[in-house]
Amino acid sequence: MIFTYIFVANIFLIFIDATVGYHAAPSITMLAGGGEQAGEGAVRGVRRLLAWVVALYMFFNCLAFFGQRWWLLYFTSAVLVVDVAAQLLIVRKMMNRRGR
Repeated sequence: MIFTYIFVANIFLIFIDATVGYHAAPSITMLAGGGEQAGEGAVRGVRRLLAWVVALYMFFNCLAFFGQRWWLLYFTSAVLVVDVAAQLLIVRKMMNRRGR
């Protein structure tokens, strides 16, 4: 029963990850060396990569739940939480850098 809740929570975490990643793409490209003038191509590339990452998260979430591989469900949850936290940290770091 708890695994169903983890599965559903992972789906919401994936949506949050996609939302934060989409809006953090300009900050991520600037941090990666694009400078203040991160090109639209770089931002588009990060967002395209984000689509693939979200698809992989959803695939492994479904594989773990429907294949009853509970360790993979926990691992997917942990990776999602770390990914969202890292993206939020990057955005916060870039906001602080701009504020100076």
